[in-house]
Amino acid sequence: MTLYEYFDRIAIIHLPDRRDRFESLSTELRDMGIDIRQPKVQIPHAPVPSDWNGWPSRGVYGNFLSHLGILRQALQDGLQTIWVLEDDAIFSRRMRREQQALVETLKQREWDICFFGHSLTHELAEQPTGFVAPNADFIWAHCYTVHARVLPRLVAYLEQAVVLPAHHPEGSRLFIDAAFTLFRRLNPDVVALVYNPALSVQGGCTSSLNDPKWYDTVAVARPLVSLARRARDHWWKLRA
Repeated sequence: MTLYEYFDRIAIIHLPDRRDRFESLSTELRDMGIDIRQPKVQIPHAPVPSDWNGWPSRGVYGNFLSHLGILRQALQDGLQTIWVLEDDAIFSRRMRREQQALVETLKQREWDICFFGHSLTHELAEQPTGFVAPNADFIWAHCYTVHARVLPRLVAYLEQAVVLPAHHPEGSRLFIDAAFTLFRRLNPDVVALVYNPALSVQGGCTSSLNDPKWYDTVAVARPLVSLARRARDHWWKLRA
């Protein structure tokens, strides 16, 4: 069974004006045997807030609302499993090669949230290869899956984070990965797994969450920066 066959839905967070990201992710998914136009693949409308509403930026706020909207819809539709991707995700050769083994493991063990992509490296150096339940906090929410068992609690938590006052101890106005981190801390019974080593990272491209870096605004620098990012991504795939 492939990952496409296992998950009830693959939902992609994408801004229509980022054609570069759409093309890149289309290629990544095609290499996984997934056509981005297949029925299970959905690209919901991405909210574009008119103000920051206390978030670090409008982009961060919109990104948070996108994740929340996708998970809320999955809950309303009664899905058992959903795979959420941001459009800058890239996948390792292992993920492409071992889809069936990944699915068999997920079918055989209990899990609530599973992160194929995460920032843990040194923290998992002594851990075996495969799915592990880490003690350390980590960032990134560009490639993760959620099971129906935890969807009601997770959706309720994220909805609460939208309305709680800033700096509330239970979290509000956070980057989505920080919200997931706090959710795991507040709900230690939730079975949160990561794959060691990470099967996905965020590809090199300009951010949609914050203002661009200076080298993304200088015309003469942009081609060199783009080349360097592609080289970094290619090197990661060769090693992963």
